[in-house]
Amino acid sequence: MKLTVFLIATSLLVTAANAQNTAKTDNKRFVPIADQFYWTGVEGNLGIEIDGKFETEAALITSLTLETEIGPFKDSHYPFNVRKWTLRDILVHVDFSGGTSAKWQVSGPKPLLMRYLEGLKKGSDDKSVFYDFSYRFVNFKPSSD
Repeated sequence: MKLTVFLIATSLLVTAANAQNTAKTDNKRFVPIADQFYWTGVEGNLGIEIDGKFETEAALITSLTLETEIGPFKDSHYPFNVRKWTLRDILVHVDFSGGTSAKWQVSGPKPLLMRYLEGLKKGSDDKSVFYDFSYRFVNFKPSSD
């Protein structure tokens, strides 16, 4: 009888501890997005969720205006000429949680989004844009193939 109670208690504790483990990543879980935001080229697609607390409201507005330039990369349509990409081209979702905080998701060509992320990190490291900054990778999947 004592052994059964011990096994049940241990099982419950392990389950509860596992539920509290916030270090788990959801990289295996797919998040559906509109096809236009999924890059099917050989470079691969990258999805990022960014959580930023901006130093000023002006920094938030400048960073999250749809016309904000992200950088040059080839177009997704033939003849695949290099063009300037804007936030509008990669922005999947944005949540302005109030004040000078925002959480947003972007998806697109991996090389372009890695450069975008590096630029955001610099704005966090030197405290010119963010006073608090975090991100995680999201495994987006196009809504239809």
